[in-house]
Amino acid sequence: MPKRNAEKSPGPLKSAATVKSADRVLDILEAVAANAGRISFSRLMSELGIPRSSLFQLLNNLMARGYLEQDEASMRYRLGPRIAELNNQRPTPSLPSLVMPALQALSRETNETAGFYVRDGDYVTAIATCTGGQALAYTMQVGEKAPLYAVSSGKIVLGHMTDAEIKAYFARTHFQKVTPHTITTPRVLWEQIHSTREEGFAYVREEFTIGIAGIATAVVVNNMLAGMVNLAVPTVRYGKHNAILFRQRLQATANRLAEIMARSA
Repeated sequence: MPKRNAEKSPGPLKSAATVKSADRVLDILEAVAANAGRISFSRLMSELGIPRSSLFQLLNNLMARGYLEQDEASMRYRLGPRIAELNNQRPTPSLPSLVMPALQALSRETNETAGFYVRDGDYVTAIATCTGGQALAYTMQVGEKAPLYAVSSGKIVLGHMTDAEIKAYFARTHFQKVTPHTITTPRVLWEQIHSTREEGFAYVREEFTIGIAGIATAVVVNNMLAGMVNLAVPTVRYGKHNAILFRQRLQATANRLAEIMARSA
């Protein structure tokens, strides 16, 4: 029988060759971006080594498409509006992905569980958490929901409400003891709300979870409450000696998150 021809192996794949014109376009954009409004045709030609005729055509194409502009007086180049338009079309990162790096840093710095909460009507909901590294640590679940009056993040929300809004909240809320330590007396809650407004921090001690103390502060973006960052600490480890550290690290984290969220808005 005649032998069948053996199939030839395609061999190792070769790296794709770069497209010279594409490289030149990117080089031009990067050079203009690095020297916004200060780079001329001759300097581009000298720095990039692109022949005059090719550079002239590439620059004209980029200007026609809005990626570059040329100052009429100086004849120098700057980035055009199309660059900003493309940047604005980038997918907006989710809020949990935005806050998670800061929460991880907070958890490392304090070795405790950190969380980021947002208001959900008369409740707050955890949208991002990072569990502390110690053997005894509270595991905060994403999606965990709690009434405003029972957790530190919720008391931050109450502190940012007007007195009229708080009175309406008290009127419609059926206070229940989540634990034996949950505060359900409006008078005591009013006192805590006033303290929260003065200090910028809210506290709970075993009011939502037995054995756990909480401390939270606000993340404010453009004068609006954007969320709350908190720490959940076993009560056996929570005391005056580390409360100062917790407040310092929480405030620094809240400031950092406010900057991040403002930039992404």
